[in-house]
Amino acid sequence: MGKKLVSRVSGVYKIITVCVLSFVLSLGLTGCGEDPQQGLPGGAAPAVVELWHSLQGSETEALDRQVRRIMAGHPEVIILLKYIPENKMVDYAFQAQAGGEGPDIFLTTSETLTMLFHQGALAPVLGNSDAFPGLAAQFQYGEKSYAQPLVTDLPLFYYRTDLAQPPVSLQNLTEGKAVLALSSLDTRTLAAWWSSQGGRLTNNGQPALDGTTNLLFLQQLFAWREAKLLVIDPGAWLQFVNGQAAYTISWAGQARGLNGSIPWGSILLTQLTGGQGQILTGRTLGIANSSIKTTEVAASLIQLVENELLNPNNQWELGQSGSRFPASSSFYKQQEAQVGVLPQVGQGLEKAWALKGNALEWKLISVQDKAWQKAWSGVAPESALLEAQTEGLNILSQKQP
Repeated sequence: MGKKLVSRVSGVYKIITVCVLSFVLSLGLTGCGEDPQQGLPGGAAPAVVELWHSLQGSETEALDRQVRRIMAGHPEVIILLKYIPENKMVDYAFQAQAGGEGPDIFLTTSETLTMLFHQGALAPVLGNSDAFPGLAAQFQYGEKSYAQPLVTDLPLFYYRTDLAQPPVSLQNLTEGKAVLALSSLDTRTLAAWWSSQGGRLTNNGQPALDGTTNLLFLQQLFAWREAKLLVIDPGAWLQFVNGQAAYTISWAGQARGLNGSIPWGSILLTQLTGGQGQILTGRTLGIANSSIKTTEVAASLIQLVENELLNPNNQWELGQSGSRFPASSSFYKQQEAQVGVLPQVGQGLEKAWALKGNALEWKLISVQDKAWQKAWSGVAPESALLEAQTEGLNILSQKQP
């Protein structure tokens, strides 16, 4: 009786064992009906894309919202944001990349991206953009682009309708005897005015800072000062807001601070120059990818993240948070871009000066600014421009990066 019971129990165990093994084998062969998928339970872990940025305040908040939306729509990627102060970005990138580390993506100012390029920290950019040619050009070296512009700003001519008639030309300004207040004397602010009168930084690849047209432009400004029509003051914007100046030239982003109680209008400076002259933008943010981390394996995810951030609507959100404007040309064709100063910004960006990233002019802008400011403070204009020309020639003689 005992032997028969043991034999039956043993037989049951054999049957159970065979069933379990068959079930396990069937799971292994079928994979529960489908293979594990990236980013889904049971699949490979999401890939991490590290993004270094130098944004602060509301711009950081806007970037964080965008990153959360991207990850929600693309569970295959985790975007790790890391704030790096702008003045530390280049040094930190050098130290990290020396050890084979660092971010996959940089998001910072055009000036910092330029330094990162010359340091060898950037690979040809993967993100696609429909940026205005003048904005995109500043990140082009040779035939390749190493960054894409996201948001920017440009100068507008503002006028108080309660103090002066809307101007139609530069000559019209002097006839009205109304004051033009500028916060500084610099090339970016006055580029359209200066270049429309023949001003130039180079001639046939050589510095031309002491050229006759540059001198005549300065002399014109001095004549306006003598006639008490031009004031250079760091508080120029406040003078305009308080009604102490009828005109000012300032960034388009500042229009958001003008309340309804101030009767004002704005136009592009080129409207006063008969459509002539080049516009220089400022305060541009761009996006680029690392030369170390842009591998064949990571490229598709880096491109995904960059393309999402370059979306015109995301550019608009980021721009609004920091008083900047989208670099995307298609944005200005949308309905929401037909209000306020947005049409003027779009028209101005079409005329943005297309200077490639390694153009000598970028290095000469600050040299000319210094010369203008010296002349305004009392140095003879001829001497200030000649000194600038000497400095420009020294820059040209130095080995180009």
